[in-house]
Amino acid sequence: MTDLIIIGAGPYGISLAAHARAIGLSYVLLGEPMHFWKEQMPQNMFIRTNPRYISLSDYAGVLTIERYSEETGTPLVSPFPRPDFVDYAFWFARHAGVVFTPELAASVDYSSSGFTVTTNAGKQLASRHVVVATGLQHFSYIPDVLSGLPPSLVTHTFGQTGFERFHGQSVAVIGSGQSAWEAAALLHMAGSRAELLFRREAVQYAGEDNTASGLKLIESAEQFYRLPPEQKQERWNTPRQGSVALFLKPYVEGKVKATGHARIEKAEAAEGGKALLTLSGGETRVFDHVIAATGYRIDLDLVPFLPRYLLATIERERGGFSRFPLLSEHFESSVPGLFFAGPLASHTHGPAFGFVAGLRQACRSIISCLVTA
Repeated sequence: MTDLIIIGAGPYGISLAAHARAIGLSYVLLGEPMHFWKEQMPQNMFIRTNPRYISLSDYAGVLTIERYSEETGTPLVSPFPRPDFVDYAFWFARHAGVVFTPELAASVDYSSSGFTVTTNAGKQLASRHVVVATGLQHFSYIPDVLSGLPPSLVTHTFGQTGFERFHGQSVAVIGSGQSAWEAAALLHMAGSRAELLFRREAVQYAGEDNTASGLKLIESAEQFYRLPPEQKQERWNTPRQGSVALFLKPYVEGKVKATGHARIEKAEAAEGGKALLTLSGGETRVFDHVIAATGYRIDLDLVPFLPRYLLATIERERGGFSRFPLLSEHFESSVPGLFFAGPLASHTHGPAFGFVAGLRQACRSIISCLVTA
């Protein structure tokens, strides 16, 4: 029996473990450390958020990225290289004394006495408290219109760590957001003939100063839960502006063909192992491969280690958002002792929790709840 089981060893899981250790709570932190950031994303690109606002969270608030920069001599530049952020996370974990258990949660069972988590190695762990702090890996979304293509012809941006295999090939990138522009840039650098296809008339770039957006997200993490319902609804209904970081502009414009106002009506395999896309208006395109930069659709039912009976017990958000768990101020679900941090908390607590901006608020709220439990 341990005080806390944390599922997910990314920024949220590492920060929660640091807070728990600082106040003497026993914990088990399950997951491959920083796996999404280290193994599922291209490393030769950058983080769009100003580095001043991507620090992990420790109880004393001293293991900041500024301190990491000073102690290691790593330049604190914007945009910030992804490998440096991964290195910072491991530096943070070492200084905070975080211990990893690099096994995956295979199943979570619940009874009146608490939770039993079984790992993929067959180990059974017991606790009265479990925090699901996994990221986006379960939620990659490929639109139904692309279902006519076999897996060999269409992939999601999730898990694309490099694009060298597309050298000399024609590749369609579907989407108008950050991941689409990043994929297009990396494809061009790898020697591919890429084309961006998106429904908007034109892409929107964020402003040159990315400081304000980072600060705004952190502030919203502390405020969103207490907003009146109508203001929350207004926030969710307002499209995000500046969907692509400005630093990507020179990597794409003038180098990659971009076709706006293009809606895909049909996708099918064609002769020669090609992908045939039919656009609105009847125009067609033929590509060697299609990459869906179509984002993520958060859905609690897709979390593989939560059994059906437990999923049926968890109360959901209302108003068409039943894919999200309904959470308390302290991120606790309707199942006592079961907490959610990160993207699964991003409806109840706001968009900051889809980013590292929500770390401090999530850790303080959850750990304080455990102390008083």
